Amino acid sequence: MKKTDENFDIDFVITWVDGNDPIWQSKYKECRGIDREDDFAFRYRDWGFLKYWFRCVENNAPWVRKIHFITYGHLPAWLDTSNSKLHIVKHEDYIPEKFLPTFNSSVLELFFQNIEDLSEHFVYFNDDSFCINKIPKEYYFRNKKPVDFLSFEPICAYSYPLWGYIKLNNSSIIGKHFNKIENIKKNPGNYFNFRYPLKYKMYNFVELFYPSFTSFILPHNPSPLLKSVYEKIWKEEKEELEQACVMKFRAKTDITQHLFRAWNMLEGNFVPVNPYKLFRYCVIGRDDEKIVKAISDNKIKNICINDGSTGDDIDFEKSRKMIADAFEKKFPDKCSFEKENI
Repeated sequence: MKKTDENFDIDFVITWVDGNDPIWQSKYKECRGIDREDDFAFRYRDWGFLKYWFRCVENNAPWVRKIHFITYGHLPAWLDTSNSKLHIVKHEDYIPEKFLPTFNSSVLELFFQNIEDLSEHFVYFNDDSFCINKIPKEYYFRNKKPVDFLSFEPICAYSYPLWGYIKLNNSSIIGKHFNKIENIKKNPGNYFNFRYPLKYKMYNFVELFYPSFTSFILPHNPSPLLKSVYEKIWKEEKEELEQACVMKFRAKTDITQHLFRAWNMLEGNFVPVNPYKLFRYCVIGRDDEKIVKAISDNKIKNICINDGSTGDDIDFEKSRKMIADAFEKKFPDKCSFEKENI
């Protein structure tokens, strides 16, 4: 096996919100009448799985240098903020005041480069993504390059149409800086890599007949990112990025962190992999048994336990207990990020 250079720091960034916080709720209700395009309560409900996220990290990725925990201001009562690896980041610590308050997760993702003491190499986690088994640094970065997956999405249509607009916004910026066909010809191995599932190589083949960027397949897995790419794109596209930050809730004008991920891949600065080999995406309420099975599996590296696709049409407590029991069985012991007396 080819030796890789893994002697560099990697940080984790995680965003979290406590939808039950009365101060947060008050400000949420105040802003709710301003723009309500994506105002859904299930985006902010807390399933109580966060402590298992920290247990997963401590058990399975002890090499992480720092965890940057992004919060509106509230904190879990059990979280030990004195842990030397933990950096509490409030929205006002890294997002310009003119865009606050915000309840738009896309806005939270656009300013990571402003986080104090953030390492060049970092992995962004939504709070529904967990590293459930031992995971080496090279799973996310090899020779200081993000490990990622480059596939076009010929048809950008969704049951949740807002997401389609957002992905096209990302592609619109990409198209201003890259020539699609020239990029494919220059880096064919990044598009037709032998590790990719056949379906996605076929998607890229079909896209050869369309000169403009459509959209990219973006697995809902943790994102390996580079701070320098954030800084570069902000320098090139500051005006457009700022325009995307004015909406308090998700909107058709949004731009997401996937822009930075795709830009880096088009520059050729990544290691191609099959992201689905050791990753599982599951929806609470629909895939509860699949989630429990994945948590107990000893091979899966990352799992996304997503709430957004089911809305409120589920038995919250039944699903919560089933998944929490599976986590508790696998990670029964408190970690150093938890207070001893709670």
